[in-house]
Amino acid sequence: MKGIKRYLALLSCVFLITSIVSACSSTSNSNENKPSESQPSGSQQNESASKNDGEKVSITFWNMFGGGDGAIMTEIVKKFNEEHKGKIEVKAMTQDWGQFYTKLQTAVAGGTAPDLAISHASKLSELVEAGVVVPMDAAADANGVDWSSFNQNILSSTIFNDVHYAIPLDAHPLIFYYNKKILRDLNLLVDDKPAIEPGPDGFVNFLKKIKEGAPKGVSNLGLNSKGETPYRLWWALYNQLNGPEMLDASGTKVMINNEQGKKAAEFLNGLFKDGIVRKNQENSSEEFQAGKVALLLDGVWSTSSFETTKDLEFGAMPVPQIYDKPATWIDSHTFVLPKQKKGEDQNKINAAIEFAKWVTDHAAIWSQAGHIPTTTAAINSDAFKEMPLRQDYLQAATDGAYLPQTPKMWPIKDQLVQALEGIWQGRSSVDQGLDNAVKSMEKLLSR
Repeated sequence: MKGIKRYLALLSCVFLITSIVSACSSTSNSNENKPSESQPSGSQQNESASKNDGEKVSITFWNMFGGGDGAIMTEIVKKFNEEHKGKIEVKAMTQDWGQFYTKLQTAVAGGTAPDLAISHASKLSELVEAGVVVPMDAAADANGVDWSSFNQNILSSTIFNDVHYAIPLDAHPLIFYYNKKILRDLNLLVDDKPAIEPGPDGFVNFLKKIKEGAPKGVSNLGLNSKGETPYRLWWALYNQLNGPEMLDASGTKVMINNEQGKKAAEFLNGLFKDGIVRKNQENSSEEFQAGKVALLLDGVWSTSSFETTKDLEFGAMPVPQIYDKPATWIDSHTFVLPKQKKGEDQNKINAAIEFAKWVTDHAAIWSQAGHIPTTTAAINSDAFKEMPLRQDYLQAATDGAYLPQTPKMWPIKDQLVQALEGIWQGRSSVDQGLDNAVKSMEKLLSR
């Protein structure tokens, strides 16, 4: 009986020891992947990245693309996800265009920012200044982004103090559309291009010939005397005249009330004032689609809409060189990395860069919307070369003049648009209009 008791006691001790060892082993395993509390955040990220290698990474991608642009970007995301199945999944979220930047800034402030987002190049200054986006150099270099493969004019709009803050997706300059049938019937088409003689007089004479010979109800040039388009043409002409930078080195003085600014404004105002171009054309793009306008100044984004318009035979080219050198208004969509207030995830950063790099190298798909690719790989691809029209206005991406880098670019641009509109509408002279522009712009810059 005593032997049995001793045996049971010994068995109980063995069971207790086994349980303790098992518990210690389990605790050790559960903490194996947890960094110590004293470990630096950079080490934590590197350890996390190494532990998660091979696992699928999901990222959120915010954009403002609607309509045709939105459909094409959805196609791009789908294709990328299919090619990277099991590795990277991009979850695209389209935000309302009018509230996009407000929502992005709010998301960053609240620690709920997307992993990747779109920004206009002209908006980058504000986002950089506010700390909404972070530098890209380290992540881009680690993921094989070759900055030398980009169009350098486009790329320059994304660099601040020698630091890259974005990967440019496209260029979307102001270009020149023309109705081939109307011009052909008027014998104003040579080698399938408008036969415009050099200089401002040559351009005006070309408009007059269309105005005099076109069928009733057909206008020569689709150009509204209100809003953004005439300002963009003014900016194109200002740069064709080699106008100085819009702002001085301090970024507080506006430099456009000069000989070049006045000459560009006088030429454009003369088109409206002398009745060469009809004022207040609020639907010029639609009129061009309907064959009621011979020439149109609009962004490349209209190309895809015109291509799907039945019986519209048209061409596209850069804005004609009216003065000393080719130049036009331009902006770009870019990929940015929003600041993550709750800490960066290196795996998500790598995935975001991989997606942005893949899209720019396969930008022939995006060019279906009319936009110009940014990389050599995309421009030299057979897919892009085979697309109609894009080669005809490709040079505009290199000739385009970007707006200056200042955090208040969009607000001061609005002031410039309003002041110039006062000239086109006859409310102020050229001198008064430019003076009004300088005063209102500098007032905002001083705040």
